[in-house]
Amino acid sequence: MTKYWNEERIRRVRQRKIRAEKRAFDRVQLIREQERTYTPGRADKNANLMLSVLGFPIRRHMIMRLRDRGAMSLSKLAEPFHITLPTAFTHLRAIERSGLVTTHKQGRVRMCVHNKGALKELAAWLAK
Repeated sequence: MTKYWNEERIRRVRQRKIRAEKRAFDRVQLIREQERTYTPGRADKNANLMLSVLGFPIRRHMIMRLRDRGAMSLSKLAEPFHITLPTAFTHLRAIERSGLVTTHKQGRVRMCVHNKGALKELAAWLAK
């Protein structure tokens, strides 16, 4: 059977190529995101993430507030810094990606909790 290059076949081939390129792009994006996210057991990468987060004074103060006062909402966490909630959320996302803080939503409120294990991992890595 001979295949003819009609308009329908050309469209299908183009669509298949576009889907393959999208899958390749998504794989690359996933790998990049994994390199920027806390991964248990990869102390070198995690230490790099944590130290880059700790380089910002506002992020250090956010982590200290959570450590000293316990879990709190994002709005309560950002209150003394006089920053907008979107800016506070940007900082919080960076802190969360480093593994120093975990968050969960309760209705409309995003609760933030300090992760003690991450700092212990950083301390152990620095002690080497």
